[in-house]
Order: sequence, then structure tokens, then C-alpha cells
Amino acid sequence: MTPQEIQKIEPALQGKYYGGFYTPSDSTGDIHKFTRGLAAACLRKGAAFVHDVNVENVETAGGRLSVTWASERHAEPQRTAMAFDKLVICAGVESRRLAGLLGDRVNIYPVKGYSITANLETRESQAASPQVSLLDEAAKIVTSRLGQDRFRVAGTAEFNGFNRDIRADRIQPLTDWVRCNFPGIDTSKIVPWAGLRPMMPNMMPRVSAGRVPGVFYNTGHGHLGWTLSAATSQIVARLVDASAFANASA
Repeated sequence: MTPQEIQKIEPALQGKYYGGFYTPSDSTGDIHKFTRGLAAACLRKGAAFVHDVNVENVETAGGRLSVTWASERHAEPQRTAMAFDKLVICAGVESRRLAGLLGDRVNIYPVKGYSITANLETRESQAASPQVSLLDEAAKIVTSRLGQDRFRVAGTAEFNGFNRDIRADRIQPLTDWVRCNFPGIDTSKIVPWAGLRPMMPNMMPRVSAGRVPGVFYNTGHGHLGWTLSAATSQIVARLVDASAFANASA
């Protein structure tokens, strides 16, 4: 796109640019809203959720898969064990540990990503914020406009093990980027966030059956978790169905 075309597509961009790329098919969504809605749909279909627990062990027992977890809501851990016919491990950065219990190697490393969300509480901030998702290749920063009153800016990758601290020196460059490129946005209501992305060495997810019959993996999506989630869930569902059909035929 020429600078003139960029200006027409996104008037909020006021800087000088040599050119850019535009992907009309690109779209933005609220992953929190999506996952909450998906969970509600699963409940309507008869699914059951267990929250605030730590999975301590996964093993084979009597031809079935046994999962033991401990509740985190009590001073003294209350352990529960339950047996399953099939097990899909999609546990983010914890997938490596759980896979090890089952004799599989899933070489996932937690790569911490940061983001800020600017709450656009005034009309001036809303008008100054871009509507189109942006990628600043030089700064390695991506943005998304979430509705009328939120502007999210994400970037950086930190290799620091399982540390979940939100570092000020990682957040400040994101805030400075907003102030530099969109000075009309009020940054006094910035909400910082950091999360551990489950990265494989080749940046490709692990979607396959495990060594133990009935075990499957759908994990390691890195920073493309939501982007790839629908496709990889279809793949792993087909693997589970094929396994059930093979067992029935046998």
C-alpha cells in the first residue's frame, strides 16, 4: 500500500511511511469473551469443568487412564483420582511435565509475552485509536482494537523459565510506543499483562497421539494459540474418533 492508501485505510496513523501491507481478511476478536462463551456451550452439551486444582499425576491403571489432582482452595490439599478412556493434553506450558509422566517428550518452553490494554474512556482517545490491527515489524509490536473502548498493544518475548512477574522495563516500551505513534490516546489507564506462551523449538504445535493408547496432544501453539485452535481441535478430534473406531473394530 502507498502512504496515501495507508492514510485512507487507517486515518489514525499520522506518521510518515514508505509503504505497507494490508490484509483485508485479517480480523480481531476478544479471546476472553470467546473462551467463556465456548465453556458455556460445552456445559450445555454436558461437559463438566474442574477449576483451581493442580494435576499431580497421570498414569495408566487397569487399562484406563488415571488422573490425580489436588484442590488449591483448602489449606490441606484434597486429592481426587478419576479414570478416563481417553485423555487430551492441552495444558500449555504444563504439557511438558504431564507428557513426561506418560513417557512422551513434548519439548515446550515457556516464552513470556507482554501486552498492555489502554482503556479509551474519552471520545478523544477513541478517535485517536486505530480501528485496523497493526504490525510494526521494526518494533515487533502488534495491536488490536477491542470494541469501542479498549486498545491492546502486545510485543516482546522473554526467556525466563516459569517466571510470571510483570516487569516494568518490558511494559514501558509498549506504553512509549503508544504515546509516540498515537499521542491522542490517554495512557493514564494502562492495564499491563504477561503470559507464558507454550513454544516448541520449531514454533509448530504438537497435535498427535501419544505412546500410551488413548493419550493425545493438542499443545505447543506458542503465540498462535487462538489462531490455530479451531483447526488443531478438529485434527485431534479426528484422531480420537479414529482411535475409538479402531478399538471397536478390534
